[in-house]
Amino acid sequence: MKRAAVFLMASLLGFTLAQGVRSLGMGGVLLPGPSGQVANPAYAAFPSKWDAEGLQVPLGLLRFLPFFKDTSPFAYFTDPASFRNNFDFLSFYDQATHLDSFLLSPARSPDEVVFRVSANGISITDGQGNPLIPAFQMGTAPDRPSASIPQPFLPIRMDLGPGTYLSLGPFMGSQGVRVAPSPELEQAIKDGSFDRCKTNTPSPCALEGQASFISGISLALGFSIPLPEIPGLGQVYAGVRGEGFYGLGYAEASAKARPTFDQDGNVSGVSYEARYFLSYPSYLEGSLGQGGGGMGYGLRGDVGVAVDGGDWAFGLGVQNLLGLAQWSGVEVTVVDGTETGRAPTTKKSDFSAPILTLNGAYRLPLEVGELLLAADTRFGATAPAFHLGLEYGLGPMALRTGIGLEGGLRFGLGAGFNLETLSLDLALTTHEAPLVGGTVYGIAMAVRF
Repeated sequence: MKRAAVFLMASLLGFTLAQGVRSLGMGGVLLPGPSGQVANPAYAAFPSKWDAEGLQVPLGLLRFLPFFKDTSPFAYFTDPASFRNNFDFLSFYDQATHLDSFLLSPARSPDEVVFRVSANGISITDGQGNPLIPAFQMGTAPDRPSASIPQPFLPIRMDLGPGTYLSLGPFMGSQGVRVAPSPELEQAIKDGSFDRCKTNTPSPCALEGQASFISGISLALGFSIPLPEIPGLGQVYAGVRGEGFYGLGYAEASAKARPTFDQDGNVSGVSYEARYFLSYPSYLEGSLGQGGGGMGYGLRGDVGVAVDGGDWAFGLGVQNLLGLAQWSGVEVTVVDGTETGRAPTTKKSDFSAPILTLNGAYRLPLEVGELLLAADTRFGATAPAFHLGLEYGLGPMALRTGIGLEGGLRFGLGAGFNLETLSLDLALTTHEAPLVGGTVYGIAMAVRF
């Protein structure tokens, strides 16, 4: 299978600076404080004593320089021949969704998907025999739009009064990625036989992939305020936020790889089917000419509560408690490289698809230094995630580590140095490579003056 087709199975582009370097060094855990107000609007008024972060350096952008042939789309303009031979969509996606880190070994696309039957059962591999992950998901379900949009990049924030603010900024990112076998293929893998896959043509057994990409301009109105202190508990904070957006682009893609069989019932190859949906403002139709001119918009409401107990803190946030997103555009179907259908389509989100985030932290003074323990979990209308992190502080230095489950196992190692005029945070991060599996390592850095 050509790499472009694998790319459709794995994902569309996504750009985000998801977590601070301190958080990455602690396995990606969400610390209580203003940096977590996207997940919990109560944190907008929360003290920043837990989540102090420096200015994050987007080291991942370095991999888009033309001399990184596997991840740079700009290599097309400097060396088209090298671009065609070396550029890898999955590597590009892996780096683009981790701009907070310079990836040392981004995921590499397989040249093809191979279905094999052996004495050990059924396996799905690439062209070199390396196993592919049969199931992988991050973010929300990518088969429909969501009112939960990525965090805006460098938003303009205006304080309107005590605890009230208005925020405006552009956003861009992937809302979700999913790879999974169809129920028939999942059962065939368990049975170790392709018999149920031969009942119909095309085969009901398929390795399915879905992904989405969204961009636009966000306008949010939030209110967060400390409530009267509760004796024996601590200072309680509550917050609400309404966020609307005007869409500049939405793309949603799905693809299926199915085994084909010869007259003797043996696997003879693979058939590919892809379906994608495009939407962008109508005034861009003259420039893009893909038939996806339409309109996209959305609105949602978030709520949250948080408690500062002195040596401990925790919060519960609910995103998209109520929401709506709608996009109009065009949907296209492609079978084995040939377009077989194109029709105007309107896509809508669910009216309520809540995403819950629960996180907390605890400070433990030691005879020498201090230990910070933090944890979070995220669930609801998104792939479940969990993180656990530790930080040991000793004077101007801090050592960090942590683990997480987020589309696979990840861990982090980090260090912080608080000098007189400069603070520096470094982190070694990992995550599981989408589709192909294996560990991807990255380096992240932040500075604070």
